[in-house]
Amino acid sequence: MVQATPLTDLLYNNAPPNSLDLMIIQERTEAMAKSIAKLRDELKPLEEQLHLYKCVFSPARRIPTEVLTMIFDLVSTKPPQSTYYDDIWERDTKSLSTIPLVCKRWRDVAYNTGHLWAVRKASIPFLTQEQCGALLQSYGRSKGTPKTLKLETPYHHCPCYEQIGGTQHCSNAVLKRLLEEGAPFSQLSMAKFTPTCFKNIVRYIKSTNTTFTTTSAVQHWWDKVEKLVLDFRHGNGNEKDPYWLQSQLPAQSIFASFPDSLTSLTLHLNYLHNEPHRKFLEIPAAVLKKLTTFSLTYNWGGPQFLTALQHCTNVENLSLCIGHNMCFRSANLGDRVNVSSLSQDGHIVLPKVNSLVLNITDEVKDFGVLRFPGLQELSIYSEDGYSTILEAIGLFSPDAPQSFASLTVVGDIEADDLYHLLGSITSPVTHLTTDASFDPREFLKLAQGAPAGTPNLLPSLQSLEVRAFPSRFHLDSLFLYIKSRQKHGKKKGEIVMEPPYDRLKWVMLEITGYERELQKAYYKESATLKMLRESFGIKVDRMGYDYELESDT
Repeated sequence: MVQATPLTDLLYNNAPPNSLDLMIIQERTEAMAKSIAKLRDELKPLEEQLHLYKCVFSPARRIPTEVLTMIFDLVSTKPPQSTYYDDIWERDTKSLSTIPLVCKRWRDVAYNTGHLWAVRKASIPFLTQEQCGALLQSYGRSKGTPKTLKLETPYHHCPCYEQIGGTQHCSNAVLKRLLEEGAPFSQLSMAKFTPTCFKNIVRYIKSTNTTFTTTSAVQHWWDKVEKLVLDFRHGNGNEKDPYWLQSQLPAQSIFASFPDSLTSLTLHLNYLHNEPHRKFLEIPAAVLKKLTTFSLTYNWGGPQFLTALQHCTNVENLSLCIGHNMCFRSANLGDRVNVSSLSQDGHIVLPKVNSLVLNITDEVKDFGVLRFPGLQELSIYSEDGYSTILEAIGLFSPDAPQSFASLTVVGDIEADDLYHLLGSITSPVTHLTTDASFDPREFLKLAQGAPAGTPNLLPSLQSLEVRAFPSRFHLDSLFLYIKSRQKHGKKKGEIVMEPPYDRLKWVMLEITGYERELQKAYYKESATLKMLRESFGIKVDRMGYDYELESDT
């Protein structure tokens, strides 16, 4: 009779199996296979459940709603191409439409964050009823957040002024629906329109019945608009619009229809290619006195813009892009400007301006009457000498504003002009940004050639940002200049700082991927750069660089 071999001999001692052994092992193998299959069926949902449980510990699940809102805001925001064009930011509709698809919580947070949906852009006359419905649906999610509408037309020629009594494309049925059902708006931006277009739109807006009830009276929502952006520069129809070429009564001026509650105005006037009869800004003084933000692009030449600035006594943020067309200048143009003095010394004083942006291609003498005693931040671009403009507005004088702490220089500037400019400023500037092209080798030579004992330029400087590098910018010369600001000696082979101690401790370089040689110069970390970091404790960062270039150095 065949007997079964002990299982341990079969499994561990390599004993030969007999027929009974094979039958027993076969039965046990089948039983174990069934158990394994059953356990696997039970394991799969357990593993899925375990994954879900682990997801609860994910840091992303614990982001506070307030922080998540800030992230959505940053991801979906498209800044304007230039503050000289439009200071109303847009939303990236593609990013914004993707966010709610991630999960229910993200959808709930996004849909309950009103300001994400409160800014919309419409292109006239191609706005369809379907697109208008989507815009209105988006505005519906704004949940009481002040709404912004940006209107523009793709036309280079706006025919509103040619269609008297006809249908203007800028006031079609879809736009009327948007302006009526989407109202009220707190901010409006209109680009590529003519003055007649603007008057037509305002006329329609005021014909609607959308009103506000205040404690004192009933107001139309137009009169509650706080921010207005008007860009008349683009489009071939602008210079043909009769509004620019014919004298207007003050009551007929487009500026007379500005909202009563306006606190922020961006106004870009066009270039006139025909001999103009209008040169003045008939913006009512009552409107200008309410403004806290004013941005003006004025290309007509002469000091006429001063007639508006004299009333901007409450403006805190001022941007001036002033140019000229020499063909239209006349000898007695300035004599026709009646600029009332707001102080005893013959200057137009704007006491509340703390942030000033100057883009100047006109004669500097027109700015000599302006004073900004409360200035804190200045950004300047000039074609007629940077130092000349700063001197004209009093920033080189002992009476310069002592609160002036931030300076940004934009555009092409000669090294000697930059050196003179920085050496002449008497205010305690702590932050300097050069978004400009200059030669650092020439600048270093000027600094090294200064007489012994000459104090550092901008002795209060704490941070320096250098941007817009030209293709052959000598980066190490910039580092050598920063090193020259540090008074130091050696003791027992180690660098020892000596008074007076320089306050500059942070440098930011914006080096883009296109500037490969600058990238390599940075990554090689010259001896000068290493000394700045290790011996002087100066933090030198860069932004916009290409990580792939690290492997090339």
